Amino acid sequence: MQKGVFLGLSTADIVYYVPHYLQRNQKLKAERQLAYAGGPAANSAVTFASFGNEASLITGLGQHPLADLAKADLAAHKVRLIDSTDQPRRPPILSAIMVDLSNGERSVVYSNTDLRKLRRDCVNETTLEYADLLMLDGFYLPQAMQLAAMAKPKRIPVILDGGSWKEGLESLLPLVDYAICSAAFYPPGCTTPDSVFAYMRGHGIEHMAVTRDGDPILAQTGGRLCEVPVMPVKVMDTLGAGDIFHGAFCHYILENDFLLSLERAGEVASLSCASLGTRAWIEQEKFI
Repeated sequence: MQKGVFLGLSTADIVYYVPHYLQRNQKLKAERQLAYAGGPAANSAVTFASFGNEASLITGLGQHPLADLAKADLAAHKVRLIDSTDQPRRPPILSAIMVDLSNGERSVVYSNTDLRKLRRDCVNETTLEYADLLMLDGFYLPQAMQLAAMAKPKRIPVILDGGSWKEGLESLLPLVDYAICSAAFYPPGCTTPDSVFAYMRGHGIEHMAVTRDGDPILAQTGGRLCEVPVMPVKVMDTLGAGDIFHGAFCHYILENDFLLSLERAGEVASLSCASLGTRAWIEQEKFI
């Protein structure tokens, strides 16, 4: 069993599966509805734990009744929650998600994350005790910086989920060992994957990848640029696939090289798209 520490965003998600996107001023009955914890760090932690690993999640949910939805889901998937919001009585970040069943694409509306903060005492010298890796999603940057700086002398690998560029992220990059970014991740002045790779190299990152949905993953390691194939599947739901990819990568990178870990994580993410929601794949497939 490996131990991973995940720090970042968690939300309470309500997902509606509809036959098609709504038109203007239209009411539409959902074919199905699901509710669980969401957010990149939370979904990655659940994925990591699904391999039989120990996942600790540092995030902010609070004591509002709506937070119980996310907390119950995390507990059911054996994720150790370290709830550190500095405003515990506020509702958690809520997301309303609509998935188009005709093509698996999704739209997300969520409440503001900019003013959400964690308590200053949520990170200390024991947080990474016995940890095998640290995964960050770019949220809660002060604590992310603190933990990444603590990980370096301990030789604990730091993985960055680069979903989108966030202000101040350039200060974190020199502490990152593996950066896995989405196609929407563009640092200042970057417009292409090549320019993203160049920017990341300039901050000392040697292992980088850009995921592109169903297209091959672009990866650079040891100064070599290559493509990692993505397993084709019949897509039902792409929700959370990137988060699941990162959680699976965290599992595989502890025992495999960078490129093989990307390939195996891509297989898990692809299979997750073949079922509805971000949890069904765990019940349907067992990954060892």
